[in-house]
Amino acid sequence: METYAWHLAQGLRAAGAEVVVVCGDDVPSVRREHLDGLVVYRLPIWRTVSNTPVHPAWPWLLRRILRAERPDVVNAHTPVVFMVDAAALAVGRVPLVVTYHAATLDKPGGLAMRATTLAYRAVQRLTLGRADAVVAVSPYVRDALGRWADKLHVVPNAVPAVAAAPPEAIGDGLAFVASLQRTHSWKGLDLLLDALERYRRRYGGSAPRLTVVGDGDDRPRYERRVKELGLTAAVTFTGRLPPADRDRVLRGVRALVACPSTANDAFPTVLLEAWAQGVPVVATAIGALPSLVAEGRTGALAQAGDPDDLARVLHEVLTDPELARTLGENGRQRVAAEYTWPTQARRMINLLAAVAGPRRR
Repeated sequence: METYAWHLAQGLRAAGAEVVVVCGDDVPSVRREHLDGLVVYRLPIWRTVSNTPVHPAWPWLLRRILRAERPDVVNAHTPVVFMVDAAALAVGRVPLVVTYHAATLDKPGGLAMRATTLAYRAVQRLTLGRADAVVAVSPYVRDALGRWADKLHVVPNAVPAVAAAPPEAIGDGLAFVASLQRTHSWKGLDLLLDALERYRRRYGGSAPRLTVVGDGDDRPRYERRVKELGLTAAVTFTGRLPPADRDRVLRGVRALVACPSTANDAFPTVLLEAWAQGVPVVATAIGALPSLVAEGRTGALAQAGDPDDLARVLHEVLTDPELARTLGENGRQRVAAEYTWPTQARRMINLLAAVAGPRRR
């Protein structure tokens, strides 16, 4: 979400807009500064609840900032709670655009988590109802928010640049790029490791080479599981990599694998990162993925939660280099045409100008 907001803010600034960013931070009081050509207000955080920062004074503090900055329009981001709801309370007559980043509010957890989710859905209805426009980051999210169809727009995730040409040589392994935090276990690395073990048993020989890009507090558990499955020779953990190094890894593999266990991710940017390098995607058919990965054109789909079917699809791509090359090149061309940040910035500029138009007149 932060990357999305930063790139669009820079696009707005490049188009001549004055952009003010407000966020929560570990500061004792409100702090105003300049960063990357933007005015940034950092608001103090009272508590962090379920990875969500909150402060009861935020509506009042936001109202003060709005009076000082006099914006033509406010763009707030959700479903991270509280800040967006504080903005909805504070804006008054200023037009409000809400950008929605998640495919679902549902998270793993017990009764308390389900009760919290239900309660916030009621608050969210009020916030989205107050908005003058709602931006979905993928068509899947747009469809999920059909209740507000009359004011929905799509401004999807993007990448800064696209490789000028596909890789000279098609790779022979796989990549998995994700956080390895316990809170992100739904990203699906466990499923992929199971699929590699099934692949080895079903097709004989060794398992495909897998490069895992990412780090987190759950990495030791994944490393132990790799040993338990007898995959040590096949799996390499790189830790976090800067974008240039990540792109080099992607250009050296046959396919990126995206196999989440939930529908949480509205538009995994890693798909675009792979396609931008001319690398196809193997994904599981869950959440937004079937609407993003064009079967037989930019990637291949396996059944969600099924390691045997994932192994089958991986085998198809790994044993057909020309298929992989075609899928990757189709993805690269698609990203170049639709999913760069300048393209999304133009969409957002046009939307915000339309929403702010009556106020500016």
